[in-house]
Amino acid sequence: MDIVQDVARDEQLNVDAAGYREAMTRQRRLSQESWKGSGDEAIPDAFKTLLSRGTAIRFVGYETLRGEGEVLALISNASQTDSLETGAEADVVLDETPFYAQSGGQVGDKGVLLNGETRFRVTDTVKYGTDLIVHRGVVEAGTLKVGQKLQAEVDPVRRKATACNHSATHLLHAALREVLGEHVKQAGSLVSPERLRFDFSHFAQVDADTLREIERRVNQHIRRNLVLKTERMSKEAAMKTGAMAIFEERYGDAVRLVQVDEGVSMELCGGTHVDWTGDIGLFRIISEGAVAANMRRIEALTGEAALKHDQKLEQTLLSAASLLKATPDTVEERIDRLINELRSREREIDSLKGKLLTRKSDDLLSGMKEVAGIKVLAREIEAASPRDLREAGDRIRDKVNSGIVLLGARVGDRAILTCMITPDLTDRFKAGDMIRALSRVVGGKGGGRPDMAQGGGDQPQNLKKALDRIYDLINEKSL
Repeated sequence: MDIVQDVARDEQLNVDAAGYREAMTRQRRLSQESWKGSGDEAIPDAFKTLLSRGTAIRFVGYETLRGEGEVLALISNASQTDSLETGAEADVVLDETPFYAQSGGQVGDKGVLLNGETRFRVTDTVKYGTDLIVHRGVVEAGTLKVGQKLQAEVDPVRRKATACNHSATHLLHAALREVLGEHVKQAGSLVSPERLRFDFSHFAQVDADTLREIERRVNQHIRRNLVLKTERMSKEAAMKTGAMAIFEERYGDAVRLVQVDEGVSMELCGGTHVDWTGDIGLFRIISEGAVAANMRRIEALTGEAALKHDQKLEQTLLSAASLLKATPDTVEERIDRLINELRSREREIDSLKGKLLTRKSDDLLSGMKEVAGIKVLAREIEAASPRDLREAGDRIRDKVNSGIVLLGARVGDRAILTCMITPDLTDRFKAGDMIRALSRVVGGKGGGRPDMAQGGGDQPQNLKKALDRIYDLINEKSL
């Protein structure tokens, strides 16, 4: 909006700001209604039954990664059941859990549910509605029953890595707004233990120098080891603080405000986070690109994953330096020198090839025949590519005042053909028509302009037959 107003002011135009705000409010409402509708349709009937009973799960995962919960429901093959045996894949609903369910771009927790010999491996945690948390996985041992008490243990390594990436998205969002401008808004994200993905509104590619500055600022906040504070409050009170919110996201009456230090970042967020920015360790941007009109995406790594990324790059640099017989700090200089040398050699090779082709073309001209009063040269030569064949044909044609040149070569398991016709004969003979007919002889096809055409096929054993065939074509056309 601010950009539109600036442009309008320069053009001496007025912007209906009130109308814009009214339309945006209407669109937010429609978007939220659409989001809720599509979500409800995706809820399996077994979970709709639980939701209709008002089943709500107490989430304790902000405070602890271990807890105890009673099995409220077991669902397998889309139906509720009272018990499950070893090997069964199922969804487990507990009355209380430390497992974070996938939402807000953050993936669900993994871990185990235990009771004596009974062991349920949680491979994902999802949420239906606003409060129904479901543990998805498989019974690895024992028997699982409704009413059973289970010890719930979240995978701590995976949770910590996810929290590092989630907190890093808040620092990244803040740095993007600082460097690119306050028009930047979050448009989506993915937070997993392995990496983070952050979509944001922006109208141009972010260049390498700017990305480095954004990365530098995020790492600066990490090194400062700033505290992250979380506070639960009413949505109305939170919005008055000026906290960032995503209008497509569903927020309840009570929301969670996540603040990094004083003034660095303040967002409404239900995800899990580190206590101090220093816990993130390291932040590395690995890619930036477009995902839609005026929409960009940054992918990044933190902590151990970022360190492994840097170590891999360092090893690549050291390997390259070894191959180039250089030190890491002189690799770029060495590569530039090699590229210049290569270009010089290529120019030298092209020059020598030209001289060789000129000499060969003189030899080939001795084999020219006259058919129906037209000079014709049809020869097989050595060539590595259609381009080599075309260059040879050009040199021969330049030495012929009037005539038709057909050259063929065997390249691997294929035959290639090039036909050249001097301008004075193109009203009677078309190179494209001839190549199409000759390419069929070698099991392929071709075409081109009246004065030059190329083709070939996968029957190189018929190349001589194709070269001889041109004499018949010229005779037939001359009758």
